[in-house]
Amino acid sequence: MTCTERWSSCNGFFLLILSLLAIAFNLTPLIADYVEDGRLFVSPISCYEWWLPGLVGGGLLVLPAVSMTLAARKKGSCNSRGGMLASALLSVLSIIGAVYCTIISLFAVAKGPLVCETGSHELSSCDYTLANLSSNSFKELRFDLAWLLNSTCSPTVDLGITAAQGIIPKKDLSIELNEDTQKIIHITVFVALAIIGLVEALVAISQAAAGLFGFICGTSKRGQSQYA
Repeated sequence: MTCTERWSSCNGFFLLILSLLAIAFNLTPLIADYVEDGRLFVSPISCYEWWLPGLVGGGLLVLPAVSMTLAARKKGSCNSRGGMLASALLSVLSIIGAVYCTIISLFAVAKGPLVCETGSHELSSCDYTLANLSSNSFKELRFDLAWLLNSTCSPTVDLGITAAQGIIPKKDLSIELNEDTQKIIHITVFVALAIIGLVEALVAISQAAAGLFGFICGTSKRGQSQYA
């Protein structure tokens, strides 16, 4: 096995582990939604979980490069110059997916869970337009994590009674009781996805280089024996 093949094999296994972790982390808040509410697609912890950064970006877009990379290792079915080139090209797709995973996760960390951003658990409160991911929007993000550090982030519910009447509006207790759990799940999931996406991008870049070297220099695969 050449150095390039060892390099490519290590990248493939590493990307496989990272992609499975990304999928698992993305599924965590989706499962928590169901456990909390008992219904699917109704009460998300964060709008950004439905951008599917780990499931699609860090997971499905990375797996084609993983399969080709592992197939191009020694004794693999694609252990050839063409296989190494294909793994390099598919690694570009992995880089795009990993960058997408990282960017979405950073937006999620800055914005906080849905209850802190809008005071609601409903999907109708989510805005899925691409304008949210523009460069200007990214520049305006503040990573002060006030939503995590404050004791509560739920807005008060106006009960139609003004402060002038000497009564302070009460908070929505159904939201407040679950805030701590939602904060922990949110920060854990999206910080992990941001890190996974960044590492995936670096490994995919490494694999793209390994694939190009393998294409230029060749692999250890030999032609069929001339003996029957």
